[in-house]
Amino acid sequence: MDEKLEHKFIHFETDHLLNKWGFADGELLADFLRKNGYDHLDEASEEWYQFARRVLCEVVECFVCPQINNAIKPYRMLTSHNPIRVYEVDGRHVTDYATPPTLQPLTVSVPKKVILETAVHLYAARFSPTGEIVSYMVRSEWGTAVALQHGWDT
Repeated sequence: MDEKLEHKFIHFETDHLLNKWGFADGELLADFLRKNGYDHLDEASEEWYQFARRVLCEVVECFVCPQINNAIKPYRMLTSHNPIRVYEVDGRHVTDYATPPTLQPLTVSVPKKVILETAVHLYAARFSPTGEIVSYMVRSEWGTAVALQHGWDT
């Protein structure tokens, strides 16, 4: 990739979808979000935790997974580790493989601008109508549309 364009993207290694500690143990976007307008949120708060993980899940589901050539089925997981993984690759459960399957391409680059647009949308919708913090387990309407389009469980 051209060096001038390199700084405009965040790179996601697709095999992280197969790993408990993938995407920096679920914190891949945390520093980026803090440096781009969300540093006012208390890092120890439930609001920050749910928001940062929800952005990661949405970005991976909407912009990384659709670029993977393998037939995959992603899911969100309640965990203190990587919250977005795949349970099926090319029609087989991931535990059916003797060694982890190889996802292609190995890396998917997502423009930082797209990640920030996703964050803005999710930040505006971070509370339910009753005032509760929306969990990262809840897909946005866009995320739900992408999941339906690809035949993933919703």
